[in-house]
Amino acid sequence: MSELLDRCRAYGADVDATMERLVNDEELFEMCLAQFSEDAGFAELRTAIEAKDYHAAFEHAHALKGVAGNLGLTPLFEAISVLVEALRVDDYSHVEAQYQAILDEQGRVNRLLEG
Repeated sequence: MSELLDRCRAYGADVDATMERLVNDEELFEMCLAQFSEDAGFAELRTAIEAKDYHAAFEHAHALKGVAGNLGLTPLFEAISVLVEALRVDDYSHVEAQYQAILDEQGRVNRLLEG
């Protein structure tokens, strides 16, 4: 399991704070990471953005941001934060690029699990 933690550190995740929150339970961390990688919120965010339903997109992105933060996935958290803050102030001018940045980070997170 320490290999996963090492990969997460190399990704830029705040592993130490996350492990503290999870009482150093590496198995729980791996389980949470796996569940998050399959979170329906990612698909729901895509659907909302495609429909230009920016209120729903904000809700989904905000929820994903919270989980990414709790898991210490700093680069993904930061990418989602950019979109959340833009949607919060009704700035839709860069939604597609912001969403693409989230997809890029999501792909990187998914590769953490693959080893």
